[in-house]
Amino acid sequence: MQATPVSADACGKVLTEFIGRLMQGVAQRCLGEMLSSDLTASQFHLLLRLASTDHPLPINRIADELGLSVAATGRNVEKLVQQGLVDRREDANDRRIKNLTVTDMGRKSIAEATADKHREVQALAEELPADVRERLHDVLDEILRLGILSPNPLFTATKVTS
Repeated sequence: MQATPVSADACGKVLTEFIGRLMQGVAQRCLGEMLSSDLTASQFHLLLRLASTDHPLPINRIADELGLSVAATGRNVEKLVQQGLVDRREDANDRRIKNLTVTDMGRKSIAEATADKHREVQALAEELPADVRERLHDVLDEILRLGILSPNPLFTATKVTS
């Protein structure tokens, strides 16, 4: 007797519930860290976006990507510049354009936050029974190999190993 295939809807619901529960603790801790670091959610998101690329980005492009006005993005950038997390420079070809990059201090801040999240996920993996951990690893590894998700340099600095 063949098992009934799982529908995309059923899979999506379980995946949403899983991600929601996993992120609940991470989000609560991240929110606390963010509030204690004087960064708003928009500023943190902007910092993450800048850190995900290796070349300068103009303010207007980031504003479009984040769904913010150029003025709001500029205010967020100003606070990040003041804290030493972002560098803002005029474009060599057009002085009206302000290009942004993450500073070493900004990358260090992101690396510390990312390391905290990795430790939390690692702790979950350690709590799983070995057979469940192995099946989860195999399924997630297969999904990553399908290439349907874009890599995020913030989380792919280390190679996935078996």
